[in-house]
This record gives sequence, structure tokens and C-alpha cells, in this order.
Amino acid sequence: MKFSKLVKTLNALFNSGQRHKRRQREELAAALIKLKHKQHELKENLHQCDSELERAELEEKISILAAQRRKGLDMLRELDNSEDDKV
Repeated sequence: MKFSKLVKTLNALFNSGQRHKRRQREELAAALIKLKHKQHELKENLHQCDSELERAELEEKISILAAQRRKGLDMLRELDNSEDDKV
């Protein structure tokens, strides 16, 4: 590791703002993984569903989860880009 990169890494460890962003990124990534699993679970339930009413409810829930994941991924990309700019 080059000296300048080592200094930036050490600075990131001691900077509370960057620690906060890193923790926020990790929590967001964990939440996105949970949303992804929930979305796949609902899709499996949708394939096994017989009732039209249940099917409509499941499709609505899946679309909501997809929108939440999309917004979360956008936010995660923004955090990554802002983190790359400072490190």
C-alpha cells in the first residue's frame, strides 16, 4: 500500500464523519439484502397463489419493495460516490 493511501485510510479511521457514513452504508446494505430476500419470498408466494385478490395484494407488495430497493440502491451509490471523492 502506498503511503498516501495509507494516510487516507488512517484519516478515515479517525474521522467521525467518515465512520458515520461507513456505518450508514453498512446498515443500508444490510437492509437492502433483507428487502431482496423478502421480495423473492413474495414472488415465490405469488407463483403458488390461486386467489386473484391475494395475487393483486402480493403484486402490490412486490412493486412497493422493488421501489424501496431501487431508492435504497440509488442512495447507496450516492454514498459510495461521495466516499470515493473524499478518500
